Amino acid sequence: MKENSEKIEALVVKAQKRISIGTAYFYTNQIISVEFDDDIFMGIAEIKELAGVVKELTGGVVPVLSLVVTGQRNNISTEAFAFDAHKELGIKQTTIAEAVVIKNLATRIMANFYYKVTKRYFPVKVFDTKEEAVKWLLSNNFTEQ
Repeated sequence: MKENSEKIEALVVKAQKRISIGTAYFYTNQIISVEFDDDIFMGIAEIKELAGVVKELTGGVVPVLSLVVTGQRNNISTEAFAFDAHKELGIKQTTIAEAVVIKNLATRIMANFYYKVTKRYFPVKVFDTKEEAVKWLLSNNFTEQ
């Protein structure tokens, strides 16, 4: 258990970039994180922007662990929803596990629905805190599988 705590404390930003819907971070331990702003709307353009930034920040490092931190009152179009679900498109093609931090009930309901109706190619788990999410990503040895 102590080893996982040390890994969480050692979360070091390797690169970061501000985008229209939040900030993307790439950490030294292969975690790509997106922390969304509050009150955003995501269409296909925003999903494509995010995918491009992830590719830029990671330098093509494969595979990556994904950490998504939602904002308050975020929304996504039906088209962006469908686009994001495809493994061949966007960032999902290099993701091996995803932890999602949900800050409110409405977003949690939407996320649970999304994960039930879309095919997942990797493990996904929803958390209340960023610390819990990072701990899960690092403690399951996803990158060694």
